[in-house]
Amino acid sequence: MTYSEVGEKAFKFGAALAATGCVASDPVATLDKVKKPCRIAIFENTCMEWTMAAIGAFSQSIGVATVYATLGIDSVGEAVVENSITAIVCNKVNVQYLVDNKKNTPSLKTIIYTSDLIGKDMKVDLPKKLPRGLTVISFEDFVESGDTKKYPPVPPTPESAAVIMYTSGSTGKPKGVVVKHNSIVAGIAAAEDKLNLDENVKYLGYLPAAHIFELMYEFCCLAAGASISYADPKSLTATGSYPAGALEVYSPTHMVAVPKIWDTIKKAIVNKVAASSPVAQALVNTALMWKAFAMTIGLDTPLFNALVFKKFKKVLGGNVQHAISGGGPLNSDVQTFCRVAFGLPLVQGYGLTETCAGLTIQDSDDMKTGVQGTLVSCVEARLDSCPEICDKAGLAYLNTDRKDVEGNDIWGRGEIVVKGANITTGYYMMPDKTTEVYNDGWFATGDIGQFMSDGTIRIVDRKKNLVKLKSGEYVALEKMEMIYGNSDFVDAVAGGICCYGDGDMDRCVALFQIAKPASMKWAKATGMIGEEEKEGDWEKVKTSKELHDHVMKCFRKEHASSELSPLEKLNGIVLLDDPWTPENGCLTAANKLQRRKVIEDFAKEFEEVKKKGIF
Repeated sequence: MTYSEVGEKAFKFGAALAATGCVASDPVATLDKVKKPCRIAIFENTCMEWTMAAIGAFSQSIGVATVYATLGIDSVGEAVVENSITAIVCNKVNVQYLVDNKKNTPSLKTIIYTSDLIGKDMKVDLPKKLPRGLTVISFEDFVESGDTKKYPPVPPTPESAAVIMYTSGSTGKPKGVVVKHNSIVAGIAAAEDKLNLDENVKYLGYLPAAHIFELMYEFCCLAAGASISYADPKSLTATGSYPAGALEVYSPTHMVAVPKIWDTIKKAIVNKVAASSPVAQALVNTALMWKAFAMTIGLDTPLFNALVFKKFKKVLGGNVQHAISGGGPLNSDVQTFCRVAFGLPLVQGYGLTETCAGLTIQDSDDMKTGVQGTLVSCVEARLDSCPEICDKAGLAYLNTDRKDVEGNDIWGRGEIVVKGANITTGYYMMPDKTTEVYNDGWFATGDIGQFMSDGTIRIVDRKKNLVKLKSGEYVALEKMEMIYGNSDFVDAVAGGICCYGDGDMDRCVALFQIAKPASMKWAKATGMIGEEEKEGDWEKVKTSKELHDHVMKCFRKEHASSELSPLEKLNGIVLLDDPWTPENGCLTAANKLQRRKVIEDFAKEFEEVKKKGIF
């Protein structure tokens, strides 16, 4: 579809919305004046219709409430009731659930469904009987019903609410972040000089559009005239269900991903190489070593590119020229590996839903790892001292610090507090939560960082998810999970690792998903099982004390080479082979860990290992 065709359909969608009685959002001067700013919710996978529906709503100054497609019907109902939603865009497979739940969502009048990801061999029936006052209509028919002459576009004001974006709820009830149109425009403009986007860019959207990272990157692509394709995350690479992966089919030039995806890609390549012949392993390892060195001095390795890296690049479609990791800190080893293996400038970005994604973005020619880049042009930042939180050397994070724990020159350490045109208004109908982190235009991120001497920002700790142990000292569970999760024995695809500590404990413990490839390779190397795998081998290996003890030794090595404090050394672990997913509630829709749910679901294993954290 051309931009003209997309625009025409979006405007017709907006006109059809207006015809149903959806009204324009009021300007948002302060959060206290937010009165039901949204009349449409989008409860759908990332797809073309998602973006067109949002643009169409914006064309009539109608705010959009976003709901993750993987969330249950109860969460959708909460968003509908909280915002008095009258129309919702959803997948055809969810229509029946919404109809059955109509009595709990009295404001809902129109269900607009798409057929995204519904194969020709799938039969999805629509409800035969509808409650009075409820209309169910396909996206295509709804668009065709739009009369742009009768309902011409009503452009929003800068202060109008564009989106109420619900956070994934990893720390409790999801918060609805109020995003104004001027914040979105400021975020796009500020990122423009960092993203290298133009009309030649081909982008593949697959992350949840209900997440600010994906939504803002798509808007940046649209502002630059780039082309966007869409895919199911499960279809990115070739599988039995998808003989040709989406990356291969669409060959994107630009890619964004969260750290877990980059970690998974790295481990997949490492495991595949480990299963090859000794000669092939030696060739790949030599190529990685020499190319890593060559990149540090601005040179290339044409021979190794032809022999080794050309095959690696096909994993991403063979055409990716620029990639960003966001949604959390990226492990330095993973960043270096992906840069070398794919021959592209994989950079880090940093931001939150509350900041319209972009606060910092690493420059394409910045070859450092472990830094999140420099501030985008519309943001100013300060560091607030955190005397109650210490680094691994036992020193508090202070904005007067001039050296970090590694002896690097810095310009202070502390909680990152930001201000700028892209900063959002606050949380919808949560005034107490708003006042906790928003103050006089400044937003407290909850992340502890340091200003490096070259002007880049480095995230080093978290105020969020800090827990106090029995000694009264704090540990950062998310930071621990990032470090220990780098082990080859942790299966990131199955959910990764869950660290835990509380005021009754002297040290932390962890439950994690054990990675089968690394475990079986170790078992064969130690003679526990033969080279030819037999039925029952995996059960024998994963439940063995030998594997448990070996993984614990590997975790100790990860700790020793990291910035974790002595208190953040694990004292007990549980190996699991029961994946955590958004469907079973152990991960959020954004694939973030639901710590409390994991502990509840694996209570028996947790209570046993917790004893090892109490002296």
